[in-house]
Parts: sequence; C-alpha cells; structure tokens
Amino acid sequence: MPSNKKSNKNKAKVENRNLNNDTITALKRLAAALKDLDERGKSVVTSTNPGIPLGHWRDIPADVEGAYKMINDGAELIKAISTKYTLMGKISIEDGSKYSTELRQGCELISTAAFLVHQPTCGCARPTRSFIKQKSRGIVNSVTSLVESFVSLKALDGNVGAQLTGAVWQACDEVLEKIPKGNRACMRRELFTWVKDCNETMEEFDALIELGPAAEEDAQTSEEEKSDEDTWDRFCDNMGTGEQYSTKEISIVTASLALIKCSRGIISLTLKACECAGEAVANLDKETAHSEDKNANAVRKVLILQWISNLHETCRKLGDGATDLGCVMYPPLNLSGAEKDWTNADLGGQVERQKDWLLLAAHAIYNPILGAGQVEIDMSEEVKEMCSKLLSAIEKRSKEVEDGIKNAL
Repeated sequence: MPSNKKSNKNKAKVENRNLNNDTITALKRLAAALKDLDERGKSVVTSTNPGIPLGHWRDIPADVEGAYKMINDGAELIKAISTKYTLMGKISIEDGSKYSTELRQGCELISTAAFLVHQPTCGCARPTRSFIKQKSRGIVNSVTSLVESFVSLKALDGNVGAQLTGAVWQACDEVLEKIPKGNRACMRRELFTWVKDCNETMEEFDALIELGPAAEEDAQTSEEEKSDEDTWDRFCDNMGTGEQYSTKEISIVTASLALIKCSRGIISLTLKACECAGEAVANLDKETAHSEDKNANAVRKVLILQWISNLHETCRKLGDGATDLGCVMYPPLNLSGAEKDWTNADLGGQVERQKDWLLLAAHAIYNPILGAGQVEIDMSEEVKEMCSKLLSAIEKRSKEVEDGIKNAL
C-alpha cells in the first residue's frame, strides 16, 4: 500500500513537471514569434516613401488603445501570478507549477497585442511597433527564465527564485509605467534619444579637442633622454590614451563635430516640424466633419502622415550616422583615399554620407510640398528660419572637412 502511494505521488510529480515543461515550450514559441515580427514593415516601404504608412498621429484609435489595454492587463496578471508561483513553488513545485499556465496566458495576451500593432491596418509607426515588441519580449523572456529555474531546481537555491521574480516584476513595470503610447509619443521618444546620443558624442570630442594638438617632439631626442616623469605627465594629460590630434587634424575634427551639432539641430527641428504637420492633420480632421469633399481631405491626411513617417526614418539615418561618424573621429584620423574613393571606414566617407542625410531632411522640412504640389504643410516661421540656418551650416562645415582632408593628405 505505501508503495502505491509513493508511486502515485511520483506520477503526480512527473505530471506537474510536464506542465512546467509545456509552459516553457509555449513561451519559447511566443518568444520566437515576437522576434520575427518586422517593425519596419518592409512590404509597404518604398524608395520614395522610406517610412511605413501611418494611420494616426496625435489620436490613438480604438484598436490600438485596445492593444495597450491587453498589454497592461497581461502585465498586471503576470505580476500577481509570478509571486504566487514562486512562493508556492518554494513549498511544493508540484502545486506551484499549476500557476505556470496562468503565466503563459498573461504572456499570450501581451503577445497578441504586439502582433496586433504590427498589422498595417492599425497604422502604427515603426517606433510604436518597436517599443511594444521590445517590452513584450522582455516580459516573455523573464517569465521563461523563472519557469525554467523551477524545472532545473535552481530557483530553490538561496534567493534565485526571488531574484528571477523581481526580474519579471521589473519587465512588467517597464510596460506599465514607462512604455510610450501612440505614434506621436513613441516617435518623439526616439527623436529625444538620438538628440541625447549626439550630445554625448559632442561632449566626448569637445574634451579631446580642448587638449589641443599633440606637441611636436624633437626627432633628435632619444627615448632614453625622456624622463619617466615626463612620460607619465603626457599619459595623464592625454586621458590615458597617449593620443592627441595633430595640428592638421584639429581643424578637421572641429568641422566634423560641427556636423554632429547640425545633426542634433535637424533632429530637434524635426520635433517642431512634426508638430506643425500634426496640427495640419488635426485641422483636416475638423474640416472633414463639415466638408463635402471628404475623399480629398483623406488623401491630404495620408500624404501628411507619410511625410512625418519619411522624415522620422531619415532622422533614424542621421542618428545612426552621427554615431558612425563619431567612431571614425578618434585620433589618429583615417584620412586615406581621395575624394570619390572614400569608404565608410574613412572620415571623409562618413562625412559625405552624413551630409547627404542632413540635406535630405533639411530640404524636406524647408519645402514640405507633397503629392506633386497638391498639399503643402504650413511650417512656422521659427522652423523655416532655423532650417535655413542649418542648410547653410551643413554646406559650410562639410566643405571645411573636405578642404581639411585635402590639405592633410
């Protein structure tokens, strides 16, 4: 008789372990599906319209609002269940595994919302899709790690189970408290991130430029004649790298850094320009309610929303380009290759590419006429004035870099 009880207990234990394993299998399928989601929407992007089509800007449609509610509901469910799952699992893994099904249901709810906002019919922007995809994957991965820890019994080792539960809570809080909602909020968040990246790059190279050009050492001075103290002083003055710009390189780097400043300016200007475009969309929505020609207004709205998406995508290139440009600005500079033969590894090649993106964005803001002249976005005088100054600065600074490289070669 005792043997039968032990056999039944072992059988129940195996069944409950299989429940955990089934949950892990389902969660890994969800993780793979989320990873494969294409936030860029390649099927609808063209060379003339690099940004994915938007369905809204300031307002959040009911279907998208519903998706955010599913994400919040799923995160709240997972936060509540994960604690019960861990506490019960510490007492009895067999009983605790019953909660893994509810954890999976919470992850499925969140994943469904992520799949929904990736549908073209929702009209969500690339950053809107990206933020939701990123946060959804974070929750699913953290829940998977928690359940796996009970299958492997690592959760019973000290505070491992509690730590992994804390990671689940943190991932849920990222959704509940920090995720931006709607196209406008998500796109602005990305723009602010790129501005911050530009600021950090500028601060770093301002410090290098302030060191001044490297001192020219007398060629007749041997290494033996240089004191250890002088060597140490040079090491400290050069922030430990032992490298400074040459006299010719200083002017090139200064002009290149000014282009990164122009990049920050264009990205900041995009924030203002998109607000002007958003106001135009809001006005069209008001007019449509009292207009007989609703189709024409609908076409105008589509064109303006596409312009916002295209400009944002160009700024993505600017943001990445500013980082890439910074990567080739460290001393000593790579100035190899003549004009027209520059590569992305050369400073000249990166400057030329960044200049092209800057001009593309600046001209789009300065002259926002869409649909073969059918629609014009009314930009504020502040935006027009700032854009005019930036256009001039872009041409001037890129020419300074080009001339500096020619003189240095």
